[in-house]
Amino acid sequence: MPVLGINLEKNGFRYTLLEGTKDAPKFIEKQKVAINAASDISELMDWYETTFQNLVSKYNPSIIGIKLSLDAKKASIPYWYYPYGVLHNISYKKKIEIFEFVPANFTPSKFGFKKSINLYNHIDDVMGVHKPHWDKSQKYSVLAAWMVL
Repeated sequence: MPVLGINLEKNGFRYTLLEGTKDAPKFIEKQKVAINAASDISELMDWYETTFQNLVSKYNPSIIGIKLSLDAKKASIPYWYYPYGVLHNISYKKKIEIFEFVPANFTPSKFGFKKSINLYNHIDDVMGVHKPHWDKSQKYSVLAAWMVL
């Protein structure tokens, strides 16, 4: 079954879908999703709820891995943390396991690699390059999914 990795950004989020095992991950799909205009936090959370529900319904992941940001300023908290609450609620209702990670969790040893490996470059060797938007933000969603394989 597929696993889903999600990384929030300032104006949307990135997701990656993987299958396989931690030793042999198989890239399925990735996407950069932009936020539609929202006039307030309630409208924004409604957008996230609909978008996350559609994503989970489309792919039916067995597990979801999310990359958290821990340094949001007070004004940014609704945009960085509330959407994960929405995702946790959807996950709970659909009985999908969900795990949270911070960038410090993404170390080569967690994937069985030597410490000298640069994970962000090594993703290209293991899974290929999937342009456009194949940057560090997208690779955070790859790593979040890979961690839960």
